[in-house]
Amino acid sequence: MKRAETLKEFTGLLLAYVGTGYNYYKISHIPSQKAHKTAQILKKVSEYYQTDLSQGKRQYRRKQGIANYALVSFKDIIVVLHTEGGNIDRQKEFKRITQKGITLEFSKFLTLILFKDERNKWTYRLGKDTFQFFKGELEVAFKNSNGKKFHTLKSMFNHLPYYIGIGKQKRELNKHIKELQKVSRSKKLWGLF
Repeated sequence: MKRAETLKEFTGLLLAYVGTGYNYYKISHIPSQKAHKTAQILKKVSEYYQTDLSQGKRQYRRKQGIANYALVSFKDIIVVLHTEGGNIDRQKEFKRITQKGITLEFSKFLTLILFKDERNKWTYRLGKDTFQFFKGELEVAFKNSNGKKFHTLKSMFNHLPYYIGIGKQKRELNKHIKELQKVSRSKKLWGLF
């Protein structure tokens, strides 16, 4: 069981497990009214799926054709993953990780998607709603010459974990800002970099 303290740590742990053969996943959220019982819930889930096995026991299970389980949590999100092999889950309880990957909703504003890019490597990108939020808010800040709002958005974007997919979206947003600058004839240089 891995309990992440930061978003960067959580995304890194999840990426590591998916990259090493954990091909099935299940996402659960701890309800806000049970937030005080988070540690007990995580312990119960960890014991049920036996996520704290030693390396030798995991290797033995793999040789026997039994699936290994991993648990990664961050705030109220619990992601349980497992490898190929015989498992203890109910039918269709876990989803297979496809090229489209895993959609992780952290809040109503932030959604990250773990997916395989054109290099066939796992990376993250912003969800469509999150990307549109940044694009729209940056455009409003630029049109109103609101430097404070622009720098707040820039800081929010720069505090996201950096992955190639998110970096491409950042360049896309920068290109959009540059196009807005051409139209407005503003002397100020705006950009996310």
